[in-house]
Amino acid sequence: MAFDEKDLATRTLANDEGRKLAETLAGLSRTGPHSSRNDYDRAFEQLADRGRDADFTAGFFAVLGPKGAAAVLRELNHYRGESARKHWKTMGEALATAVARRPKTLGPAWEPESLGKVRAAELGLLLGHGRFPSRWLTEVVRPRVQKSPGDEVLARWTADLSHFLSALANNPETARALFNDLPREDLRDLFSELNKEVSLYPNEHDAIAFDLEAEFGRMLAAGAGVFEKHSPGPGAVRFAFNAMTTMGDLRTGADFRNPEGQPMEVAEGARIFMSMLAGAYAAEIIEGASFRDANRTGNSVFEKTDTLILGLNPKFVLSPGDTYRFMKTFADSAEHMKPFEEGMGRFSRHLMDSAAAKDQGKNTEYLGRAFTGLGYVAGMQIAATNAVQKEMDEYDQKMRDRLFFILGLGVDAAGFAASGLKLVETSFDDFIWFLISKPSSETIDSYKDIDETRLDKLKEGNRLATLGSEYWIFHELKRYGFSYKVPPTDPAFSHPPITGANGNLLPFGTLAKDPKALKNLADWLISNGSGSGDKSTAGEAAAEIDLLFTGAKGKTRDNPAPWG
Repeated sequence: MAFDEKDLATRTLANDEGRKLAETLAGLSRTGPHSSRNDYDRAFEQLADRGRDADFTAGFFAVLGPKGAAAVLRELNHYRGESARKHWKTMGEALATAVARRPKTLGPAWEPESLGKVRAAELGLLLGHGRFPSRWLTEVVRPRVQKSPGDEVLARWTADLSHFLSALANNPETARALFNDLPREDLRDLFSELNKEVSLYPNEHDAIAFDLEAEFGRMLAAGAGVFEKHSPGPGAVRFAFNAMTTMGDLRTGADFRNPEGQPMEVAEGARIFMSMLAGAYAAEIIEGASFRDANRTGNSVFEKTDTLILGLNPKFVLSPGDTYRFMKTFADSAEHMKPFEEGMGRFSRHLMDSAAAKDQGKNTEYLGRAFTGLGYVAGMQIAATNAVQKEMDEYDQKMRDRLFFILGLGVDAAGFAASGLKLVETSFDDFIWFLISKPSSETIDSYKDIDETRLDKLKEGNRLATLGSEYWIFHELKRYGFSYKVPPTDPAFSHPPITGANGNLLPFGTLAKDPKALKNLADWLISNGSGSGDKSTAGEAAAEIDLLFTGAKGKTRDNPAPWG
């Protein structure tokens, strides 16, 4: 390739300009609080404008070096709020550009071996934003993944790694390279130490600081591929398996009196990310919760397995014990459970569609298998929630409130079905799981004797939730090719009508606004109940899958003791 003198001059000029900006910022840092905030803003705006210029950024960081760059960040703590965080992000992304594209120009100070001499707290801040080359970042962080000197029983993992949680969350390939090959006991001890560390210092008050609890959880979810748009690769799947089999089994430090340590709760800020992980790996949760599989008494194994549920295809096998313990990590509140329920809602739709395509409206062989699997998960969720919250009251109320919110917007179960979820905000996906796994013990028969004096009872969340769930499953079964024994256009249910001009059921939100229409809906559902023996009817199909679902739910809900 011919030498391009003009290109060299351009790159040299950019490098010189980066060096000059670094000298300007270094001077401002030495001046300290006497420096003008506007001067800082102008300098960082210039860095942001040239942040993707490899030669400019390489010159900038070659002059500052790690210690000078850390000094600039320290001065940002004189700022408060968004300005400081914005400049911090600008600096991290500019450094990532230089490391990725001009590592030799940066000089030896930025080589992994040299960075090992930089304080972990300062280096962690410098690397807290941006996407770095995986090999380089792995070499930088790997020395921090080690046990402190000491007796074999008492040796603990060093706490230095907590400063790099944000860098690992932003660069999940490095997290996988560091942790995927660690033996399970070592990984559990390391995650336990990190969990303890972030719990002690969850939120710093400086403008330039991480929420360590949240970053710990985000690192675990990112390593498992939760935030990736494509299907997780082998490394992400392995990371997910490791996280899901260790995070429910964290332990305090061992001592001579208690060599195994004591159980430790996951840091609060990390719990919602455990829920995200579980929702992203819904297939593995369903397989792990199954109470009928031959492997239910075995250990978790990182291998695929055959399953009776069409469309499940789990990438690894969790034991019921690991599944239950992992579900307890986020079962402490309705807010923390929401991402899991969104994931279960999306995956439940996939399983139902796959099974119904096979059943073709003739029987419920495959739908029954799917709902049995979902029942095991619903029961285990209740057991985990009861173990953590002691009772389901908060969860019940939050889900009922959500149902009323959706009905108030005029969004209904039929809308979900008709759109195939494609036109629905993802925040409503948990509603699908709620409709499937409703904790209410109410039945449609409780509506038989509704009269004017009992209309206010319809506002009770458990009754409305039950009626909405039954409406939804009948609508779905009709969509899947099952027939109604009694059509909703029957004159017996026409005053007021429960169907529109096209003969289809009115949206549930519309029916719920009229107590008489709601009673007609309940009566129509009852008239379509089981008893005909014809498995191609929606009533018979609904009764059969409800029996399977309820039985499975009861097994895991009422028998959590063996898993602890």
